[in-house]
Amino acid sequence: METSKNKFTFKIVVSYLLLLVLAGIVTYFVYSEVGSYLKKEVGENGDSKLLRTGSLITQLYEAEGLSKLALQSKEKKDFDNYILKTDSITKDIDQLKISTTSDYQKKLLDSLQILLERKVANNKVLRTLKTKDKTSTAIQKALKEFDQLEESLGVITPKGIAPNIDELSPKAQSVIRDIAKYLNENVPENNKGENALEADSVLQASKALLEEVEKENRINENSLALREITIIKTDLELSQQLRSILTSFEQEILVNTINENIKKETALNRSIRLAIIAAILGFIVVGIFIFILNRDFWKASLYRQKLEKEKKYSEALLKSREQLLGTVSHDLRTPLNAIIGYTHLLEESNISQAQSRHLGHIKSATDYVNNLVNDLLDFSQLEAGKMTLEKVPFSLYSLLMETVEDFRTIHEKKDLTTTLHIDKALKRSIINDPIRIRQIVSNLLGNAYKFTNQGEVRLEALPCDHGKKVKIIISDTGIGISKDEQQQIFNEFTQIKDKDLKKYGGYGLGLTISKKLTELLGGTIGLESDLGKGSTFTLELPVTYSKEKEVPKPKEVREFPLAGFKILIIDDDPSFLQLLGEMLKSENIKTHLFTDFHQIKKDSPLIYDLVLTDIEMPQATGFEVVKKLKQESYFHYKDQPIVAMTGRRDINKTLFLKKGFNDVLIKPFTKTEILNTVYGLISVPKKEDVITIENENHNTSMFQLTYIKSFLGDDEESVQEILKTFREESSRNLEELEHALIAKDYKSLGAISHRMLPMFRQLQITSCIPILEKFEKNNEENLKTLALQLKSLKGKMVQLNAQLDKELN
Repeated sequence: METSKNKFTFKIVVSYLLLLVLAGIVTYFVYSEVGSYLKKEVGENGDSKLLRTGSLITQLYEAEGLSKLALQSKEKKDFDNYILKTDSITKDIDQLKISTTSDYQKKLLDSLQILLERKVANNKVLRTLKTKDKTSTAIQKALKEFDQLEESLGVITPKGIAPNIDELSPKAQSVIRDIAKYLNENVPENNKGENALEADSVLQASKALLEEVEKENRINENSLALREITIIKTDLELSQQLRSILTSFEQEILVNTINENIKKETALNRSIRLAIIAAILGFIVVGIFIFILNRDFWKASLYRQKLEKEKKYSEALLKSREQLLGTVSHDLRTPLNAIIGYTHLLEESNISQAQSRHLGHIKSATDYVNNLVNDLLDFSQLEAGKMTLEKVPFSLYSLLMETVEDFRTIHEKKDLTTTLHIDKALKRSIINDPIRIRQIVSNLLGNAYKFTNQGEVRLEALPCDHGKKVKIIISDTGIGISKDEQQQIFNEFTQIKDKDLKKYGGYGLGLTISKKLTELLGGTIGLESDLGKGSTFTLELPVTYSKEKEVPKPKEVREFPLAGFKILIIDDDPSFLQLLGEMLKSENIKTHLFTDFHQIKKDSPLIYDLVLTDIEMPQATGFEVVKKLKQESYFHYKDQPIVAMTGRRDINKTLFLKKGFNDVLIKPFTKTEILNTVYGLISVPKKEDVITIENENHNTSMFQLTYIKSFLGDDEESVQEILKTFREESSRNLEELEHALIAKDYKSLGAISHRMLPMFRQLQITSCIPILEKFEKNNEENLKTLALQLKSLKGKMVQLNAQLDKELN
């Protein structure tokens, strides 16, 4: 069963581990895919690159327009705007290079910057060429001025000759300044005729000089025009290369963006597929293990059901064994009481020495059987867990001294030395169960004396564990026990398996009971033994020291008159009630007999010293009797002791005491038991040998008069009256049983059977008792089964009545 449980646990652990491994693998792959996806997201967004690239193309177009405007207007501010724009484009290209991870794209951007710089340089050169075109215009204007000067000479300035002199080439500017200077120096002061010719010659010389300059300038202009055409072509090529590079860059960004989006979508789809596959695998694993675990669970459930069934069967067997032991023990105890009584009678009579020896053997056999019966009852109670402890203050020192002295006296004829050593600390009173401790020590001492023919038996007692426990060591020098036997010696009905040792006798319950009693007391018992050298039993018991003194034993008196003593008895069985009345009458005890408590009136003039009441009665139970007497106004009840009578053997005496009872008698009980109970309750010690049993046996085939004779002694008239009443009551009860069965009144069936059982047990009518016990606990069995049992009971009752009639006649 433990292996199956471990396998079940192992499968659960494996299933969880597989799920955890699967979850870990899936988490790893999904995290990788999502990490890649997020990594791409963290990088520069493709759409942003596209927007910036488009913006860059737009700016290039703007720069192209500004360059054309600067070349056409030939204004410096326009050209400066163009330069600013190109600088802005260069910065944007630098930013784009920073955000670009592709080396190819970086190379394209570097090429773009180089081309842009070349284009700016070309535009500068082209603008310079455009500016030089104004030199020719200035020379032509100067020639016109010369024409005007021919008509009128005045003061000439460079600006007057060339208003845009600042825009001309340095050489042109120098020539114009020289001309202006020359003209001013040679302007005639008046219009005299003699100077006109000289001035005209000057003008003609200047004009010739300017025409020569203009001719040279035209040659330069043609050369510049060719160069301008070359530069424009170069500029167009640069613009085309710029657009080509930008287009290529844009295409690559688009392709990369598309590829990245495809990769993202692929990674996302792969993650989704992986998650779906993992979920499917997880469901499959869960399904498989649910199937496996359910199968194991149902197997375990089936095993559990079988185990419970076997457990119930075992418990039923144990209960049957308990009942069997109890029944056998009880049935053995009854004839034992008769044998012991007859033995006492014979001892007081005049017998021969041979008869005395025979009587000694009888007493020895009787003691053996009596001890066996007591051990069987103790073992049965211990097995059922019904053994109760009575912890009271007592002197362990005195108990051990008395027990050892008893055994030493019994075995004084043996060649043995008895050694006793008890620590003085144990003279203090302790609280525990002295009866059970005496029983354990007696069992151990009995074995020591039994298996030791010569040598020593030793008992040592001392405190241990700082006074919390007491250790009792009983050792002997007897036959000892082998190592193999030591493992089984505490098992019930186990003896040493040696043919030479059978002469020692025994039935193998003493050590078993001793061990169980020790455990019940919360202690331990151990054994050390060597074969042929002896044995040592070590008993350790927890101890609680008491401040109270030891409970004194009652002093015994020989005579105790009971004349005038009165007892109120309540029992629903008239036969048993009459038996008690006759038995107590023989002791001069007066009785008030009632079959129903309700027959007793509150103001009835009853006088009694003690109350005896049955527990299970149909009209009012014994517990109700106690409650009514103690709580209601019954004027005749003045706190007299109340004793319960019950046929149940598994009672808890403490419960009865709590309910208000003073003592409990277990049916069937003897005259001695009831008288001793009376003595105890009225604080008077026992009377020894109250009852003498007549040496006569009234055995019949179906009933016995042993109990009746033990109650009534030699009063044959009372015996006849009880048997007569029993016959009448049993016949009437049998009719009531039949009516209850026909009416299916199972409760009445049980109550009537319960009422009949005490007298049947007193008369030991064993053939009918089992049937009545089944009726008492019918549990609404099959009606047909109960009818067959009733038919069998009626047949037995016919035979019983015939034998009763014979006895009565």
